[in-house]
Amino acid sequence: MIENVPFHPQEAFQCGPASLAGVLNYWGVQVTPEEIAKDIYSPSAGGTLNLDMMLYSEKKGMKANQYKGSMDDIKTKIDLGYPIIVLVDLGLLVYQQNHFMVVVGYDENGIIANSGKDRLKPIATKNFIKTWERTNFWSLWITPQR
Repeated sequence: MIENVPFHPQEAFQCGPASLAGVLNYWGVQVTPEEIAKDIYSPSAGGTLNLDMMLYSEKKGMKANQYKGSMDDIKTKIDLGYPIIVLVDLGLLVYQQNHFMVVVGYDENGIIANSGKDRLKPIATKNFIKTWERTNFWSLWITPQR
């Protein structure tokens, strides 16, 4: 588990800026969720777009890759000290409710994430995969430029 990823409790519809701020802060970029939201929150979308999360990270001098992740990939990156932003769909049936969260660890039961108002929230593998699969396992890996 990566213990020192900053946590920002999410305000309404601000999971993208809260997640992004935590990962950027982890890498030493000083920015608040509010500053991020002013720049990339989309009122018409009722949230933050995936592409804008990546572009904002790059604007702040980071390398950002969005890709289709896997549990093995998450475990490898966590072991190497990289928190990963994932997009899950918490909606029911045909109702979509996308949500960004930061995976900071894992154990034999599932993942550990900073999600919404919960810091270090354990999520069972089965539940996580079910909601993550609905977004085609969308993941965002942010690292410093080297």
